[in-house]
Amino acid sequence: MFEALADQIEERILSGQLEPGAKLPSESSVAHQYAVSRPVVREALARLRARGLIETINGSGTYVRQPDPAFLADVLARHLRFAAVPSEWVGRLYEARETIEVSTTRLAAARGSEADFLHVAEQLEAMRASRDDQWRWTAADLGFHLMIASASHNLFLSTLLTPLVKVIERGIRESHRSSEAVNAGLRAHEEILESLRARDEDAAGEAMRRHLHDSKQRFASAFGAEVSE
Repeated sequence: MFEALADQIEERILSGQLEPGAKLPSESSVAHQYAVSRPVVREALARLRARGLIETINGSGTYVRQPDPAFLADVLARHLRFAAVPSEWVGRLYEARETIEVSTTRLAAARGSEADFLHVAEQLEAMRASRDDQWRWTAADLGFHLMIASASHNLFLSTLLTPLVKVIERGIRESHRSSEAVNAGLRAHEEILESLRARDEDAAGEAMRRHLHDSKQRFASAFGAEVSE
């Protein structure tokens, strides 16, 4: 029961109904509001503290914390495993990916070293070698994108992309079931790498944009969601 209560309060925090800094009602008030016992409330609050969503200050009360990116990625990944995927999540996820990855790809084309491009190429080769292995393919695919972020030599952009990996991982595994998706993925990654090595920022950024657009459609299809073009 305390898990259900924790999930309800978590949803209010993540939806913005309870903003960072907001003080939660007393345990007795929460117990009355949700028609549960105070021990259930204490267990639920303990779970929310463990998730990093609230903090208790002795003598003051319990307050909502700003969720950190790693936690948000875990929340999204959990919903992708156990629930239907809202269409707006897919759109917003790929909106974030495009914002970050088109920039990192353009920067990588301008700043990346030959050693950086070699690391990207190694991930592409790993994709080719593991096209029949769902898990290794997924790891190599994610590695390809993270290596490009690293080649941008912008630690902030690379750090912003990393939490999204947890969210897109299952989508890559699901789309791997389609041989057509695998072939399209290889072609797209090859085009991106070719543009990087040519140091063509515009072509590299556009190749990444096209790849993410295609990936968004496949990701949504894998989870039965619909997204706008």
